[in-house]
Amino acid sequence: QFQGTVLRDAGEPIVNLANPPGVTPGRQRLTIDAINRLNLRRLEATGDDEIRARIASYEMAFRMQARAPELLSLGGETRETLGLYGIDDPTKPSFARNCLLARRLVEKGVRFVQVFHGDW
Repeated sequence: QFQGTVLRDAGEPIVNLANPPGVTPGRQRLTIDAINRLNLRRLEATGDDEIRARIASYEMAFRMQARAPELLSLGGETRETLGLYGIDDPTKPSFARNCLLARRLVEKGVRFVQVFHGDW
């Protein structure tokens, strides 16, 4: 029903996650609501299940965009936890970070998480 999301090692973990300058979450919500109203009118006229899926996809994307920054920030982790994962070890920082992010995703209810180690 939904496609997976790739998290990058460097820079923004999810490309284009942040709103463009000047677009607040409230403005975005209004835009999505307007699009959904149009999609609902089309759904009522056609009964097309793809439109229903599109509406659900927009809603899921909005919720993910709102929650992802907090979930992907390691700022709330203790130095001890970061050390236990080896994030300070220059030989394995990205894999350690990916493992820690995987744990956080599972804790928040993500049902499938796949972690890659690029050096294997």
